[in-house]
Amino acid sequence: MNKVIFLDIDGVLATDKEFFTNRTNFQKKNEKARELHIPYPFNKKAVEVFNQILDATDADIVLSSDWRFHWDLDELDGIFKFNGVKKSPIAITSKIKRKMSSELEDDRAHQIVEFKRAHSITNYVAIDDLDLSFSLGDHFFKTKSNMGIKGTGLKEKIINRLNS
Repeated sequence: MNKVIFLDIDGVLATDKEFFTNRTNFQKKNEKARELHIPYPFNKKAVEVFNQILDATDADIVLSSDWRFHWDLDELDGIFKFNGVKKSPIAITSKIKRKMSSELEDDRAHQIVEFKRAHSITNYVAIDDLDLSFSLGDHFFKTKSNMGIKGTGLKEKIINRLNS
């Protein structure tokens, strides 16, 4: 893994609009989504921006999102393809909590740090709507859940960080 994007989905590729969509109607209208157990689609504009980042960096995706608790890598591949993402995750971060009392942000940041350490990854970014900056510094890019990755200036900053 030369360049890695640690990726959250909700608040990054799926904005609040998709998260709060009528999931039952979405699956009723889309047989493939029902077949793949996709609860709601990704935001099309966010996917477009993410694909531009992938094109510019050729980074691999490691999923840090809670979606890793519900789908395996083969299922995630189908979900990413269904949503038009050019690459699928090649791995997921650990599902183990750091400690019993740890918060979601602490767990996620710790799981990313442990994954990058175990795989000797130095060129990476983490994209999330949770604040992980306390552990990841300038490798972290925070999105707003209502905008996702299509937020102003994020694409260029992420590309510059991965290509530096």
